[in-house]
Amino acid sequence: MATNDFKPFSIGAGANVMTQSDWVTLAALATGFQSGKASSAQINKALRQGTVMASVLAQFIADSSGTDVLDDGNTALILSRLKSGLLSASPGRLLGVKVITSSGTYTPTAGTKSIVVECQGGGGAGGGSTATTAGNSSLGAGGAEGCYGKSFFTNLSTSYSVTIGAGGVSVSGGSGGAGGISSFGSLLTAGGGLGGGVLSSGSTSVLVGFVGSVAPTVTGANISSSTYAGTFASALRLNATIDIGSISGMGGRSVFGDGGGAHSSNGPGLAAVSYGAGGSGAKSWVNAGTDIAYAGGNGAKGVIIVWEYA
Repeated sequence: MATNDFKPFSIGAGANVMTQSDWVTLAALATGFQSGKASSAQINKALRQGTVMASVLAQFIADSSGTDVLDDGNTALILSRLKSGLLSASPGRLLGVKVITSSGTYTPTAGTKSIVVECQGGGGAGGGSTATTAGNSSLGAGGAEGCYGKSFFTNLSTSYSVTIGAGGVSVSGGSGGAGGISSFGSLLTAGGGLGGGVLSSGSTSVLVGFVGSVAPTVTGANISSSTYAGTFASALRLNATIDIGSISGMGGRSVFGDGGGAHSSNGPGLAAVSYGAGGSGAKSWVNAGTDIAYAGGNGAKGVIIVWEYA
């Protein structure tokens, strides 16, 4: 058992201390004892008030931190052990939240006993559009959002390698690139979203979606997870003789917010605006003459968020 050097004074039965009712009305509480003789019962009461609380606080430090509390004048050591004791006595308290946006190493904050990790993969890029002639249009599908996983971990290591998945990169007239995989050590991974496909120049009614035959996945999520979804990502061409007859694909929305928005006017796709979301597709169309190829919108990079608990 840890040692507590701070002892209470005058706590025995029949101790020579003034009554509590007399103590609370004592004028010396405001002014302090003045010159002359002070009653021993008054002095003993004042000493007991201070020493009892000091002893109780010191005992809390000793019990909760498991370390000695010595009367050696080392106030800095006692303070550090008080802080350690407070942490030990309040398990589960949120210590902080770390938002990690670059690959590297995560080291838990001192006192962290458990963590909740959110892992978001990078979003896919939207598909580009090819050059067109009058009466035809070309469209790109939106890129899919990256996967998301959430887990609770205890028995922590001293550090973890962290990888943040990059957002997919778009190209003019070509399919959008897939987003990168995000990972937290070997415990949790979230795949990146697929890139948007390309609907080549033409006038027939067609719908086009993603590129890639292997859907991204999540591994290690023990609270919740999302996998390949791709809602609202397809590009649609009803006809190409009027501008509103075709629309590019919207970028997939991640759990953190919107991707690039779909559009019916000609031009490049829109980049994703939220972690792990997909970029939108491009559109090439003109009423007469020709139009150039455009790139889709880039996907957004992933993110890892760590909630640290005592």
